[in-house]
Amino acid sequence: MLKSCVYGIKNENDIIKYLDGKAYKELNEKWKNHMRLMFSFVEEDDLISCQHYEDEKGKPDIVITVRHTSVYVSIKTGKPCSMHREPLGTFEAFLRKKGVSEKTIKTIRFFHYGETEKLSNNGKPFTPRELKDKYGRYFVEASKALDKDEIIDAIVFRCVLKGCNLKRYKANFLYYGNLEHGYILSEEDIYSLVRQYRQHDKTAIHFGGLNYHPSGRDRSKLSFHECRIKWPILALLYYRTDEEIKDIVSGKLRV
Repeated sequence: MLKSCVYGIKNENDIIKYLDGKAYKELNEKWKNHMRLMFSFVEEDDLISCQHYEDEKGKPDIVITVRHTSVYVSIKTGKPCSMHREPLGTFEAFLRKKGVSEKTIKTIRFFHYGETEKLSNNGKPFTPRELKDKYGRYFVEASKALDKDEIIDAIVFRCVLKGCNLKRYKANFLYYGNLEHGYILSEEDIYSLVRQYRQHDKTAIHFGGLNYHPSGRDRSKLSFHECRIKWPILALLYYRTDEEIKDIVSGKLRV
């Protein structure tokens, strides 16, 4: 198991162990604030239940329950923060259903593999640096074509909140950080942040503030055909105060 996965599971376990079975009044101020954001009705003597989400492939990682009301929370750490992975083929099919042009999809495929049937570097894929330097303008064009609210929102729903399987529960909140320090974003906050930080540069394919990347460039591994969606801004907000994060989400403050 990858080191980052081991840390992620430990991080979830630390949070579950801290919250589960406690009364709201027993929490420290940081977690009281988080709980109030998730449960506006919470009172001092309310008991908290916190467990792992039963489907490890779903977007939520933990389920927190207060007075028979449950919220589903995705927990993230790391830099840059990976939100989603799936086979490139199914992702392309999803984009087609959302009305993305074949030209843009072919550009994404070129960015992913670094070559096409007609275009390669002496029979080898172009490196990320070569792609940026020689063909970056095509990636800028693709990001501009994808810069539509309906496409960005569909990517957020699939890659951050719900996943590919619509039968699974979606995440109601995203928590970035660990037991000692972190912040919470609501579903509304997530859409707002992704829409605000739109990019059109040569380094990646962008869906608003979310970035498309290949999972890996080793042809011998299955991950060679998988894509990842990353959200770089999450790590940049880690040391911001709660008030600053509110202002960033509302658009009053830029990162």
